[in-house]
Amino acid sequence: MEQLKVLSLFSGIGAFEKALSNIGINYDLIGFSEIDKYAIESYCAIHNVDKTRNLGDITKVNKEKLPSFDILVGGSPCQAFSVAGKRKGFEDTRGTLFFEFVETLKAKQPKYFLFENVKGLINHDKGKTLNIIAESFSEVGYRIDMELLNSKYFNVPQNRERIFIVGIREDLIPNEEWIIDKERNDVLTKGKKRLKKLNIKTFNFDWPPQTEVTTRLRDILEDKVDEKFYLSEEKTAKLVAQLSEKYRAKTEDFMVDNQGRSKKVLHPLEISPTLRRETHGNEPRVVQLDKDEPSILQKGRGFNKGGQHKIAPPLTSHSYEQNNLLNVPQMLGHAEPIEEVRPVLTPDRENKRQNGRRFKDDGEESFTLTVQDKHGVAVGKYPKYRIRKLTPLECYRLMGFDDEDFMKAKQALIHTYYNGKDKADSQLYKQAGNSIVVNVLEEIFKNLFFYINKL
Repeated sequence: MEQLKVLSLFSGIGAFEKALSNIGINYDLIGFSEIDKYAIESYCAIHNVDKTRNLGDITKVNKEKLPSFDILVGGSPCQAFSVAGKRKGFEDTRGTLFFEFVETLKAKQPKYFLFENVKGLINHDKGKTLNIIAESFSEVGYRIDMELLNSKYFNVPQNRERIFIVGIREDLIPNEEWIIDKERNDVLTKGKKRLKKLNIKTFNFDWPPQTEVTTRLRDILEDKVDEKFYLSEEKTAKLVAQLSEKYRAKTEDFMVDNQGRSKKVLHPLEISPTLRRETHGNEPRVVQLDKDEPSILQKGRGFNKGGQHKIAPPLTSHSYEQNNLLNVPQMLGHAEPIEEVRPVLTPDRENKRQNGRRFKDDGEESFTLTVQDKHGVAVGKYPKYRIRKLTPLECYRLMGFDDEDFMKAKQALIHTYYNGKDKADSQLYKQAGNSIVVNVLEEIFKNLFFYINKL
């Protein structure tokens, strides 16, 4: 592929640009548009570009005079459509910024675009908002496809669902009616079914699969965290009190003795039932789970609504022989320490602002990062937890940025705005909450450029 010319709108700290760099795309940044002075500072530090590349307020830019480019990327401010905002949509000034994206497409007619926004956009105003967005893209000459992607399936332990819309200029590809999975009935599918009744231009994009969660929250946590991020004992006790006995019982590990006709459920600290071997010829073999080996009921997968157990793979004779039986986590077949790492919704707020659970189960993904709320983790074992806020670095990691990016942004802010003092946390939190998960963008771009190369 020849050098890709990119224009970035509502750029934040440059997630689209970071994704392009990560997958080795040779691109030329025509310009970026950002009005937040702190985000501009971080953007330039992360991507090593001069502030003169910043177009500033896109509403004041003459689109016709912009240089030509190949792809337009961006996600207009999402508060107008988010369930965390007031959901005023196009009545909100921020909602109308979407039309700046469309007007840029209309004026410069790049070959492609990639647009991102919150899940709430799909059914906002009974679907009218999505209708307007899709029709707008179609009217300025683009065939589109859209998908709802969750970052937890892309090696980022954050439950963050966002809608992505890919557009290709209509003269480059033929129109294709959307192929919709008959077995799928989520909000995005319902939205696409509504859109099929309109006269919009479409094609079928090869979206990345969402099949497996491979990274846990504990995998991205810092090893050493300053005490300033921890809650006091008093505040911690108030939050822990919200963990009911019924909820706790469903999230502990239990040993299951499969020997005999009945299964006996044991507490995690009890001794494992005897592991036995059977001999087949001259080679010993481990008895399989469906016969009579002990197994584990794992945290977060303990009991279903019917009260039956969901059983994890059995303990093996190999793990039995290799592990020290006095080490309880190893004896139970754990690869990680026995301490839990539970995501906590807004630990700094005694009365949570968002709906949903205060605590997630050990091993679940972080709550969605936002600008308004700082989420956290509870580490320990009931009833002894230490609860703290996620650090700014951890939030950057949850958006797919690496530690070097974070340090560049932090040092730039400290140097420019805080006279060398370490006071940039609030802006770093805001930047992470406003950004887009880099890992998701990487996979979309990979598929997009593979598609382009086939044209």
